[in-house]
Amino acid sequence: MKTTAFIIVAGFAAAASAQTMTLSWTTSGTIFDGGTGTATLWASMDPGATGFAGSIYDFSTDGAGTYIFDNLLDALTNDGTDDGMGNVTNIESFQLPPFFNPDFVADNPIAIATFTYTPDTYTPHTVSFTTANHQNFSVYTDDFGTSAEYAGVVNGGSFDVVPAPASMALLGLGGLVATRRRR
Repeated sequence: MKTTAFIIVAGFAAAASAQTMTLSWTTSGTIFDGGTGTATLWASMDPGATGFAGSIYDFSTDGAGTYIFDNLLDALTNDGTDDGMGNVTNIESFQLPPFFNPDFVADNPIAIATFTYTPDTYTPHTVSFTTANHQNFSVYTDDFGTSAEYAGVVNGGSFDVVPAPASMALLGLGGLVATRRRR
């Protein structure tokens, strides 16, 4: 009897640990001279359920320049506190369950935030960004608000910043001219 109870409890624990919410970024790609990059944060739930309930987290970037962080699920919640130096804290991405919310987004994956970035310099470099300090990874399991906590996997994102192709060609041409003059 004890062995059977242990196996049942172990089975529930294994099933609970198999529930994962993965947060990943998609980006507009390389940022060329004078350009701006856009990234979208997606929450993917495995196994799928009724839909994304919410997460409270922080955002940070190591890039110098101007940026806008936009919480896409902020109708009832806090966009967070932006310190103006690449950090936004206490972001509440949350939505009410379908029974109470005619605008419920049941997408899986679901877009929960965007990050728009304009570098202050276009010398070649990489700008990294991520979310951290997640307090929860909540997923609705029915239309009435019953939710489960999933294990969270957080993947950061990055932009490569490079001079425009024409600027790079001019730099290369300048290098050839400089080489010829030295001879």
